[in-house]
Amino acid sequence: MIQKKITFAAKDTDVLEWNGDLLAVGVTEKDVVKDDNNNFTNPLLQKLDALLGGLLAEASSEEDFSGKSGQAIVLRVSGLSFKRVGLFALGQSASRAAAFVGLGEAIAAAAQASRAVSVAFSLAFSADLSDEWKPAIASSIAIGTSSINVKLSTFSELQ
Repeated sequence: MIQKKITFAAKDTDVLEWNGDLLAVGVTEKDVVKDDNNNFTNPLLQKLDALLGGLLAEASSEEDFSGKSGQAIVLRVSGLSFKRVGLFALGQSASRAAAFVGLGEAIAAAAQASRAVSVAFSLAFSADLSDEWKPAIASSIAIGTSSINVKLSTFSELQ
């Protein structure tokens, strides 16, 4: 039996400056709300969409991405420090470890489909989480991705 290997590292850097294959962002329905100009209201998604020239908001509208549990959208991008960016939905809220394991599994499936060897994840709603839950959440997501051989990074807001 071949053992799958996962390397887990926490990074203290801006998520948008990460260098690798797949940048995965966990979102709730509240995070993907847009204003009248079709701009995200969530600060992380605003920055990410600005970096992508509005591509994320446009694609999420075209594909009716509303943040419902199980939805995902992954885009190939060029000219940035990462090759792909994905939004992975948790539904109305994410309050149980099983939801984060499921998030990790969805990220793993996307990483496998795109042959990514390095994946970073962040949560668009991390400011809403208590510090005591952040390590458990990061661990649950890592457990969900354990089926693949990938270098997984998380960012300081989940440490």
